[in-house]
Amino acid sequence: MLEVLGLDARASRVYEVMVSQPEWTVADIAAHLGAAPDEVRDALDTLARKSLLRPAEGHPERLRAINPAIGLSALLAGQEAELAEQRAQIARTRQEAARLASRWTASHAPHGSVELLEDEAELRRRQEELNERSRLEVLSFLPGGAQSADVLAAGREAAEGCLSRGVRIRAAFTTSAMNDAATGAHTEWMDRAGAEVRLAPALPTRLVVWDNHTALVPAEPGPVLRAGLLLTAPGIVTALVALFEAVWAGAEPLRTEAPHDRSADPQDLQLVRFLRSGLTDEAMSRQLGVSVRTTRRMLAGLYARLGARCRFEAGYEAARRGWL
Repeated sequence: MLEVLGLDARASRVYEVMVSQPEWTVADIAAHLGAAPDEVRDALDTLARKSLLRPAEGHPERLRAINPAIGLSALLAGQEAELAEQRAQIARTRQEAARLASRWTASHAPHGSVELLEDEAELRRRQEELNERSRLEVLSFLPGGAQSADVLAAGREAAEGCLSRGVRIRAAFTTSAMNDAATGAHTEWMDRAGAEVRLAPALPTRLVVWDNHTALVPAEPGPVLRAGLLLTAPGIVTALVALFEAVWAGAEPLRTEAPHDRSADPQDLQLVRFLRSGLTDEAMSRQLGVSVRTTRRMLAGLYARLGARCRFEAGYEAARRGWL
């Protein structure tokens, strides 16, 4: 189990024995594990290099295991830092791959292309890929009334990913869709999360446009997208963006609450300022002169009053109500 921390199997077993039997000697450990004393000493060298051992009080020639909650936590923190760097490198590589793919497409199909996607699984996969690659803005029409649970779940996942990267989202629904509880709740969530949502009496077609570069429209008429056309021809995409802008200009913004609610008490305003500054719970506690538990209880109350589930949503809601 400890191999992931850079310990081989023998060092892991020796460490476990030293944790449970702190008074045992090298000979005792070797006899218990059925290993040679030199093998145990090699394992002790490994554990010492990993800062998992310390000299015994009053007997500096003897070694004792450090509390695993301290020693192993330090090793885990190092592993987590390495994983974070690996993830960052993967993200940078993915961006470079997307850039090269875009250049390849431009050089091999300078006038754009039209791709028919008839398989629903492939259609979903391509949409997920385009959502992950988007960097500027995603536009969408969702015509018809109630949206299916699958469409809403996919839309929420895509929105969370895009908004976390700072991608702007503008989504238009039909006014009648608000008669469905699930669809209405979804649009309210999008509005709270930072997407821009508007309602129109009718929408001309199902449509998604990524970064003003790639558009997806149905291969057949109708509000349900079972097969799609993926378009990259600049003239066609520009025309679809113009259509979106014309409909968007005449649509009504979704309002889940009064836009300027200034009914915040001084404590709420102070907490919001702390959130905006990016302070941790511990830092807030020091500023307020209260325990971390009390601070978290205060934050939970703030989130409840704002109808938010996280710091991001709380900050957005506070700004929308004019608290900032």
